[in-house]
Amino acid sequence: MYAIVDIETTGGYAARNRICEIAIIIHDGEKVVKEYQSLINPERHIPPQLSAIHGINDQMVAEAPKFYEEAKTIHELLEGNIFVAHSVNFDYSFVKAAFQDLGYELKLKKLCTVRLSRKIFPGLKSYSLGNICENRGIKINDRHRAFGDAIATAELFTQLVQHDQDDHIQKSLKKNAAVVNIPENLERSVFEALPESPGVYYFLNQKSQIIYVGKAKNIKKRVSNHFGGSKLEVAKQAFQSQIHHVDYYLTGNELIALLHESHEIRKNWPRYNRAQKNNSPGYSIYLYEDRQGYKRLQLGRKQTGMQSLMRFPNHASGFSFLNEISKNLKICPKFAGIQSSPGACFDYSLSLCEGACAGEESVSQHNEKIQAFIEHCKAEKSDYILIGDGRNINESAFVLVEEGFYKGFGFYTEEDTIENWEEFSNYLIQYPDHPEIYKILSSEHATKNYKKIKKDVFLKRKESA
Repeated sequence: MYAIVDIETTGGYAARNRICEIAIIIHDGEKVVKEYQSLINPERHIPPQLSAIHGINDQMVAEAPKFYEEAKTIHELLEGNIFVAHSVNFDYSFVKAAFQDLGYELKLKKLCTVRLSRKIFPGLKSYSLGNICENRGIKINDRHRAFGDAIATAELFTQLVQHDQDDHIQKSLKKNAAVVNIPENLERSVFEALPESPGVYYFLNQKSQIIYVGKAKNIKKRVSNHFGGSKLEVAKQAFQSQIHHVDYYLTGNELIALLHESHEIRKNWPRYNRAQKNNSPGYSIYLYEDRQGYKRLQLGRKQTGMQSLMRFPNHASGFSFLNEISKNLKICPKFAGIQSSPGACFDYSLSLCEGACAGEESVSQHNEKIQAFIEHCKAEKSDYILIGDGRNINESAFVLVEEGFYKGFGFYTEEDTIENWEEFSNYLIQYPDHPEIYKILSSEHATKNYKKIKKDVFLKRKESA
């Protein structure tokens, strides 16, 4: 659990100043589960220049509890949790000093939302709470008061957890990482036997049902992150209590792990997997013919039963492709599905369209351009394989794509002689295609360590050998 803290003070450093307001928001890694706030009598004067910032003056805190009167409640909220704040060292130093005055040494793991934001949301000019909340669409009610700022920080932290694809939260906690706490129903020997290799891992319940599927470059390390609570995909304790066994499948590299994870999630629909649990069909470019015989293009969501010329993981990539290629081929924007108007397209009024939309370009001339577009799509969908590292030093992994569709992956060794393209099928583990797979294979990051070989290049090499 995380204790998100914000304080208001009588000055800028803890040695000579005191807390005059504190708010603590308990966060389980997904959402806020408890809130606390209180004015605190600092037992000293609040300078006017500080009152001008946070609005708290001597009169407001005169009847407020002193820190020692709230210390037990505050300690119960903080104990065992990770101390989170925006510029965490400032808030932590004041709270720690307040407990030291009572003879207690506060020792908590810390996370700074400023530092995390720089890593997870890079490129902002300022990482002040006000600026980053504005950038992330987070509304701050009662700015510069402890509770208002703490609630905003909690919403920011929720977004940080959701977007922490590179485990920056875990890395920040690594220095103070404790021994891995194995769930009560899982034997430590099972955890200790996990490989430190790329692959897919499975959490199984008491009935040996898969309740979660994940992928990792290092299976053991990633599984330990779940138990350490660095990124809580679910309520930690409820999730861990159901884990009775951990199984795994070695893939040799991260790309195969991504592909296999996607398939396993869709095959098993584990209870605690939220990512990829959607049926977004992606987008495709379709071809149809109007009443005058003009062939037209249209970008839309992929529909079962309709043959597409080209498919895309999202609308933006599909539109970019359609716009670029249709312009190069001088296809009327209206007939390419780029523009819509009752009459001629806008480009025609600028003399940039050859007039299919105005009946000036013949059906045959226009349809020749559409045929060129179709041929371009066919070339883009050429058969290819991606070759990368296998599960051991003597093995290679490959991913097979034919006519733009994912066929599966496989492994072969140095002793396996592949003389022709069809022989890859002897080592192929077939898997169904899906738009999510297309997104993975379209990602430069996911495929960066793979060598792409097109079928025609492969065949030419074999002919010349």
